[in-house]
Amino acid sequence: MSQPKDYHEQRLRAAIYRRTHAEPGSVNDRIPPQFLSCSDDGKICTVSYALKPEMRNPMGWLHGGVTSAMFDMGMGLLVYYNAGFALCPTASMTVNYLRPGRIGGSLIVRSEITFQGRKIFHTSAQAWMEDDPDRLVATATASYIRSLPPGSDPAVQTAPITPEQGKSKKI
Repeated sequence: MSQPKDYHEQRLRAAIYRRTHAEPGSVNDRIPPQFLSCSDDGKICTVSYALKPEMRNPMGWLHGGVTSAMFDMGMGLLVYYNAGFALCPTASMTVNYLRPGRIGGSLIVRSEITFQGRKIFHTSAQAWMEDDPDRLVATATASYIRSLPPGSDPAVQTAPITPEQGKSKKI
C-alpha cells in the first residue's frame, strides 16, 4: 500500500512540533527548526534555523556549539520519526566546520539516514546559509541508539499525528 504524497511531510512536521514543544525552555524549544522538505520515503529531511544574535561566538559568527546542536536536532528528529516516535539518544557525532555561519541569516540543514538497523541509526547532514546554497558551512555524521520502544515518547500521547488532529486540537 503506497502512502499519500504528503504522508511523510505531515508526520515529520508533527515530530518536529512534538519535540520542540515537549519541554519548554529546552534547547529544542529555544532553537526550533522549521520544516522545509522531505524525501518521498521520509529518510531525508531539510529544516532551517533562524540565526539570532544570542547564537554568536566572541567573533560575531554562529557559535560552533549551536551549529552542533542544530545538526543534532535535525538528524535526531529524523531518527525520532523513523524510529516510530521513540526517543533515541545520540551515541556519537562528528562535526566538520568549513566556514562561519552569518548571524541574521538562516542556516539550512539537510539530514539523511544512511543506515537503519533494529537499534542503531547512522545519519549524515550538511548545512549552508540560505542565501549561499553552494557553500557548505559544516557537515556532520552521527549515530543514534533506539533505547526505548516506538511510541515511548510522552509527547506522542498529546501531540497530533495527522493534519486533521493538528487543526482540531491545540497541543
